Amino acid sequence: MTHIQKEELEALFERIINSGVLGRSKTYGAILRYLAECSQAGKTPKEAAIAVDVLGRDADFDVAKDSIVRVHIFHLRNKINQYYALYGKQEKFRLTIPKGQYIVTFSLNEESGKEDVSISGQPLTRNSWTPWLAALASVLLLLNLLVRDEPADSSSPVLAPVASLQPWQSLLDDELPILIVVGDYYIFGEVDEAGNVTRMVREFNINSPEDLPAGDTGPDRFLDLDLSYLPTSVANAMLRVIPVLASKASMVSVKMMSELETADLADNHLVYLGYLSGIEPLLDLMFADSGLSIGATYDELVDLETNRYYIGSSGLSGAQSFQDYGMVSTFPAPNGNHFLLVAGMRDEGLINISRELTSLNSLATLQDNLGGQGLSFEALYEVQGFDHTNFGGELLYSRPLDTRVIWETRLINQ
Repeated sequence: MTHIQKEELEALFERIINSGVLGRSKTYGAILRYLAECSQAGKTPKEAAIAVDVLGRDADFDVAKDSIVRVHIFHLRNKINQYYALYGKQEKFRLTIPKGQYIVTFSLNEESGKEDVSISGQPLTRNSWTPWLAALASVLLLLNLLVRDEPADSSSPVLAPVASLQPWQSLLDDELPILIVVGDYYIFGEVDEAGNVTRMVREFNINSPEDLPAGDTGPDRFLDLDLSYLPTSVANAMLRVIPVLASKASMVSVKMMSELETADLADNHLVYLGYLSGIEPLLDLMFADSGLSIGATYDELVDLETNRYYIGSSGLSGAQSFQDYGMVSTFPAPNGNHFLLVAGMRDEGLINISRELTSLNSLATLQDNLGGQGLSFEALYEVQGFDHTNFGGELLYSRPLDTRVIWETRLINQ
């Protein structure tokens, strides 16, 4: 390991902390100093020691049941990479936390003059925005800053306290970009014998021209119209969510689910807004360690422990009264980025859950129910209403998630 004087190390720490890449929390700075002190003393601390000495956990801390140390190290490693990518090219020494180890190493910094790269090692380029969605996001943010159409309660307009709670804090406490993914749906046409389109069709198992049944394309039956649509509730959800992300507004981009690429999952915090039926590419992640399961349709969820069914009736029964459900699942990824998946069975469920997740009172209640284990969790909300108007939103279910199970399942499915 390259030798670095204590005074140089302290000065480097101060530059990293003052740059803002470690966010508002003092925990990352404390872990960094602890690892550096251990490394200089020739010690390699155990995961449990970090939990007890730095994070204040009890002596009986069980690393098999609590991944908090690994999660913090993931975040810290990526924050340091961000510092060198953004501000540290002229630093004499490069500070590194090797993967799979709880030590700090130093080397001469040879990055000056090289092409900017992201934390994944790829060229640092911004994802192109879906033009009208990007415009919508900008307009919604501007309108929120200029116009307040709700009572001045804990959820609006005072959003700073909301942003300081989970699940938002994990998205805002570093310099990673935030990608909002909205669930869109592929639409194809059904044609008559003359080749005229008689109606437009949406089917859950047909999500692209390639999924159209073989032999039924063309004038015989189906026609690719190159069309997709978004649920109307997505705009309402964005109106509530985007202002919470205002502190990183310049780093927020928007994509439709049909445009999502695997690389997007590694280089961004990811926020999904849409229907449960539109989250198909991320479905395995959302339900890998879930206590819930999709029922016979996307309008049904089943509690695996109690066998209780939650069945949405919005738009299905023909009646003006309804009940609908919204589900949230949030967890860190191995690269240190964070996933926040917000989905409704129908419009009413998505509108309600986006309201609950941007309400200070609702978030405080949720965190209380989780017993402070708010980094990785899932929750289910019910909303009842009449004539497209929501009444009586209620938290029905909440449960911490095991991040290791989620990503192990992902690797197995690949």
